[in-house]
Amino acid sequence: MPALGQREVLTAGPPGSDVCLRAAQHLMEVGFVRWDAGSDALHVSPEARAMLGHGLDDEMTVSHLMSLIGAPDAARVRDLWSGALAQRHATVDAEFAAFLRDGSVRRLRGVALLSYGADGGLAHGIIGLQDLSAQHAVLQALSDSEARLEEIQEIAQFGCWEWDYTRRQARFSAETLRMLRRPMDWTPGMRDLMELVPEDQRNWVAELYAKAFAEKVETLRYEVRHVEDDGTRDLHTVARISYDAHGHPKRLLATVQDITELKTYRRQLHSLSFFDPLTELPNRALFVDRLSQALIDASWHHQQVGTLLLDLDRFKDINDSLGHSAGDDLLKQAAQRLRQVLREYDTIARLGGDEFAVVLPDVRHATDMGSIASKVISAFKAPFTVSGQEVFVTASIGGALYPSDAQDANQLLQHADAALYHAKGQGRNNFQFYSSDLTAQASARLTMESELHKALARDELELHYQPKFDLASGRLVGAEALMRWNHPERGLVPPVQFIPLAEDTGLIVPMGAWALRAACVAAADWNRRSSHPLKIAVNLSARQFPGGELVNTVREALSAAHCLPEWLELEITESLLLDGRDEVRSVLEELSQLGITIAIDDFGTGYSALSYLTRFPVQILKIDRAFIKEVPSDRGNAEQLVKAIVSLGQSLNMALVAEGVETQEQADYLSGLGCEVVQGFLFGKPVSRSSFEQWVHAA
Repeated sequence: MPALGQREVLTAGPPGSDVCLRAAQHLMEVGFVRWDAGSDALHVSPEARAMLGHGLDDEMTVSHLMSLIGAPDAARVRDLWSGALAQRHATVDAEFAAFLRDGSVRRLRGVALLSYGADGGLAHGIIGLQDLSAQHAVLQALSDSEARLEEIQEIAQFGCWEWDYTRRQARFSAETLRMLRRPMDWTPGMRDLMELVPEDQRNWVAELYAKAFAEKVETLRYEVRHVEDDGTRDLHTVARISYDAHGHPKRLLATVQDITELKTYRRQLHSLSFFDPLTELPNRALFVDRLSQALIDASWHHQQVGTLLLDLDRFKDINDSLGHSAGDDLLKQAAQRLRQVLREYDTIARLGGDEFAVVLPDVRHATDMGSIASKVISAFKAPFTVSGQEVFVTASIGGALYPSDAQDANQLLQHADAALYHAKGQGRNNFQFYSSDLTAQASARLTMESELHKALARDELELHYQPKFDLASGRLVGAEALMRWNHPERGLVPPVQFIPLAEDTGLIVPMGAWALRAACVAAADWNRRSSHPLKIAVNLSARQFPGGELVNTVREALSAAHCLPEWLELEITESLLLDGRDEVRSVLEELSQLGITIAIDDFGTGYSALSYLTRFPVQILKIDRAFIKEVPSDRGNAEQLVKAIVSLGQSLNMALVAEGVETQEQADYLSGLGCEVVQGFLFGKPVSRSSFEQWVHAA
C-alpha cells in the first residue's frame, strides 16, 4: 500500500466489459477495488462504492479509503498490511469497521490478492469487499440474546443441558454448570453424567430413565437432593427425549431448576397451614384430619377413639394482666406439659386461644380416658413461671368417646365441647364425660347466648335492689344493685343462668357498663329525696378491668346521672386482688381518689390474701352468706371465721357488711360482734326500682 500523500488516480467504470464478473459481484454482494502500484490508480466497482457510502462520480483515493477505517481498527490493519508486504504474502484478510460520510458504521471484510514485480515490489492488488453488517448484527443479537438467557437462567436458578446420543457429547448452559458445581469447560461422558446424581438416589434415577426408554416416554420429571457441606440443595429436572426411527434415544434436552428455596417456602406454608406457630402443635385443620383418620381406622378394627377438649382456667385474666407475651409463654409451657403426660401416638393440637384438643386412639375402656384426663389435670398443679412471676393455672377438660357418643369427627368435637362446658360449670379444674343430657344443655346455652346478645339492645335487663340496714339504728343506708334479665318469654332469668355465660362470652363488659349507668341514675334520684346519704353498690367483673376503660366508664356514668361519687360503692371479688396486677391496683386507686367506696365481696371464701388488704384502697369487707347461715348455731369453724373477719376489719379500720342475714338470732349475734351493716331476707329481698321506693320514702 502506498504511503499517504502520493499521486492517486481514480478510474471510473469496470475494466473492459466483463459482464460475468459484474453479475457475480451483484449476486454475491461483493465489491472490488483494483489498485495499480505503478500508476497508483484505483478502480472501485459500483458495489464497493455503495458499501463505502460513495456515488459513481465521487472521487476516491487510497488515502480516502484508509481514512474510512475507524480508529479502533486502523492500526491493526496497517500492521497487517505492512507485515504481508514484508513477507511477500499473496493474500491479506481483515475485518474492520468503516465509518461513512452519513455517520453510519458498517462492518466490512476485505480480502486482498497481491502480485509482485521482478524486483520484489508490489505490482498491483485486487481487494474484495464484503459487507458483514447484517451478519454481524445477527451474531451480536444472538450473542446478546444468549447473554440475556444466561442472566435470566441465573436469576431464576434455571439451567439447561443436552446429550447427543449419536456424538455422545453433552452441552451445558453456564447456569447449569454453576448449579452442578462443575467448571465451565467441563466435557463429561455418560458415566460422568450419572455421577451428578447423589449415590443414594442414583439407582432409582437410572431405573427411571430405563423405564422411560423402554416405554418411549418423551417427557420425564424428577427431583434429586444434594446434601453438601454448605447445606442441602433440591434440583428439579424436566427431560425431553427424542427417538430415532428404530426407537433408540437420539437426543435428550433437559432443564434443571434449583427449587431449594421453593421447597423451603412450601414447607413453611405447610407448617403455617397445619401447625400452630406458637406451640408448634397441630392446628384445628390438621387435628380434624387426624381425628377423622383415627375414626376410619377405628371403624375397620372395631376400636374406640377418645377426644379431649381442654381450656386453661383463668387464662384470660393472666393474659390481660401480665400481657400477651406472658400469655404466649404460658401457652407454650402448657403445650410442653401436655406432651410430657400424653402418649407418643396421641395427637395434641391447639385449636385457638387457650383451647387444646387431644385424639386418643385405641381407647380400650372409658375409664382409660378418665385416667389420661386426670394425668393432665395433675400436670397443671405445679405453678407456671411467666414474666418472672409464679402463677397457678388449672385446666377444665371435657371428653367424648367414639362410637358410643358420636359417629363422626364434628359430632365428637361438639360433644366433647359440651362436656368441657359442663366441667367449667362444675367449678373448673375437673374432667367431665359427655352424656346425652349435655347436648340439650349445650344447645340451650347457644340459644341463651344468642338471646343475651340481644337483651341489651332490646332493653330486657333491669336492676333489682336489696336494701342494706345499719344494725344499731335500723336505718336504711343503701342497697346492692343486682342484675336481672326480664326475658320476654322466659320471664325473670336467674342470674346463675346468665351471669356465668356473660362472663365467658365477654358480654359482661357492656352489661356491667349498663348496670353502672342505671345504678347511678337510681342513686342520684333517691339521694335527692332522702334525708341522709344512700350508697348503692354495684358488682364489678374482672373482665371490666383490662383495657383502661373502666375509670372512664364510671366517670361518664356519674356525670350523666349527676350522681356524687360518695353515693356509689363498687364491689370486687377477693380473687381479683390475688393476681397482684399493677393495672388492677392503679384502677382501684383512681376510683378511690374520685371518692368512690371499694368493697371486697364474699370475703374469706376464696383465698387467704390478708396482706393484699393493706396494698389496695379497700374500705369495706363483706362477710359471705355461707358463713352467716352457720351462726350462731354452729359453734365451730364458721363462728370462728366470722369473728376473725370482724376483728380483722376493725383492726384495719374497715366497715363490715354481713350478707344473707335471714334470722333475728343471726342479726343479734352480728350486732354483738360489732358488725355495722347487714342485708338479707330478714330485712328485705331484692326488688325492682319502683318497689324499692317504699324504703326510700320510709327513710
